[in-house]
Amino acid sequence: MVMSGADDFFRNRSLTWKDKLGLTEDLRLHNAITSAMAEHSRVFRDMEQHRSLFSAIAEHEKYFKQLGFATSASASVSSLFETLRAHEIIPRLAIGPLADLKERGLFRAQEAVLESIGINRNILQNFEAGFRLPGAEEAARLAADFHSSAAGKAFASLSGSADIQRAMENMRSPWLDVANPLLSSSAFSAIQEMGRGISIIPPFDHELSAALRLELGDWREHIEFPNSIYTDLQARSDFYASLGVNSALTVMPAPAFRESLTMAGLIDTLPPPIEKVEAEEPEQVADDEESGFRRTNAAHDRLQRLETELRGFIDEVMTEAFGPEWPKHRVPADTVTAWRERKQSAQRHTDADLPLIAYADFTDYERVICKRDNWKLFERYFDRVESARESLQRLYPIRIDTMHSRLITQDDELFLAVEQKRLVRAMRRRNR
Repeated sequence: MVMSGADDFFRNRSLTWKDKLGLTEDLRLHNAITSAMAEHSRVFRDMEQHRSLFSAIAEHEKYFKQLGFATSASASVSSLFETLRAHEIIPRLAIGPLADLKERGLFRAQEAVLESIGINRNILQNFEAGFRLPGAEEAARLAADFHSSAAGKAFASLSGSADIQRAMENMRSPWLDVANPLLSSSAFSAIQEMGRGISIIPPFDHELSAALRLELGDWREHIEFPNSIYTDLQARSDFYASLGVNSALTVMPAPAFRESLTMAGLIDTLPPPIEKVEAEEPEQVADDEESGFRRTNAAHDRLQRLETELRGFIDEVMTEAFGPEWPKHRVPADTVTAWRERKQSAQRHTDADLPLIAYADFTDYERVICKRDNWKLFERYFDRVESARESLQRLYPIRIDTMHSRLITQDDELFLAVEQKRLVRAMRRRNR
């Protein structure tokens, strides 16, 4: 297909493809492709002799960051993947979505649809060739390079060095980026060091919090979250970048990313593989949308467990100090009123008599814990007010998305793995 212009492309293709793939409105396919086309307009001007196609594939993990494709008739380029790499048309953060699409069988089930808009199945095969497993000697060298880096020394000073070489050698999913092995190995190593640090030293230790901040961004100040980050993929990515999140941490295929979290002790076990879609018709894929949300649902379950423990923890601490009526005296009046209204509404459908804190919003936990006259009770668990606030705020976007059944990103999954482990370890210090 020869593109006659972005307008013709959108008019003739985007809506039909969106419908056939069953993508939700949240993905805002039209806006993403428009943005990507503008960003790469210079590239397309330089490729006047090439047949061009621009499309966006959205699902899971990174939510796709303006994923672009181009085909080339150039005989000097041996593969489509090399063409894409040469022109920097595949953004590096597109790795997660591609891997997960394959994991759910979308490329196979949607072959006719994809081919109809010029996407070759070889793209995925060539994409996967961009990652590999390092050999023993290379792993030793890469681990040594990280240990001698500023980040490696910072983590080592806190908890000693993680056995990164062994972790690299034990990986079974290709994770090392062929195009940029040093950046890739540094990201992998940082995940291992974060997991070790959280497991060994107090999880809200001031120096550990500072070290985590170098990788996960600075979320200490109160944040007014812009609504756009929940529906606009580029806005979400830009928002994380503005806080200093190291996006390189999650630039690896989905199976390798999950395995790296397990290797670091940030999650207990690898999740079961996402069920592949057996349907051959696009309409059936849309009907099977639930399988596309399995990962989000797993995160939702983990957050529910975390919230249940967090609510119980807050209630125990506050009740012990102020009695069972503590919300009346230690929480702003409008917040208590909202909790009571939710409880009354819930009791129309159940006889359960739960504490008022059970009806709190996620943002209410910070308001209770960090409130000046309550903080003295929580200081021994979270060390500093800003550290407690930062931990809870990192979880807020993923909390909103999972509650609305939106797909989550690998950044979100990393935040959840880190902060869930920190919070649970901190709260369970109460029982020691």
